[in-house]
Amino acid sequence: MFLVSRFFIRAVGFVFFAAALSSCNLDGFFTKYGDDPVWVDPNTHSAAAASADAGGPGKDVYSHICAACHLGSGKGVPGNNIPPLAGSAFAQGDPSVPIRIVLHGFRGPIERVGTRINGQMASWKDQLSDQQIADVLTYVRSSFGNNAPAVKPDEVAAIREATASRFVPFTESELQ
Repeated sequence: MFLVSRFFIRAVGFVFFAAALSSCNLDGFFTKYGDDPVWVDPNTHSAAAASADAGGPGKDVYSHICAACHLGSGKGVPGNNIPPLAGSAFAQGDPSVPIRIVLHGFRGPIERVGTRINGQMASWKDQLSDQQIADVLTYVRSSFGNNAPAVKPDEVAAIREATASRFVPFTESELQ
């Protein structure tokens, strides 16, 4: 009896597998039987393709690093101590302020949009190049309703050099 039931279960399983497989569209995998599949590495993004994308290369950096906290909309999550970048006076004002924040981090308390925020932003000086910081800040300063001029990599390099001995995040009073 046990042998018959094992056989029956395997036969039924094979029938269901064959039925499911036959309903698949296998023709769409390759254009011809002998074709090799083409794989594109999603982490490889050429500079030309990045600048062709809306937002340029700064949008790519923002999407991979900043959007996790500040959200894709730039509105942040003030209730979770993440300030908005949309409409931010720091983002749109003197470019040295957001450069220093990205390089060395930022710590509260601050008040934004009527909400007290007491969080801390990480330092990115060891992970991002001057070009990447300039790109992401240019993106932030021209997105989310913000309207400020681009940031140049040489501006980032000068501030990186001038603040090289700093190892703690900036506070709001230090940035003003």
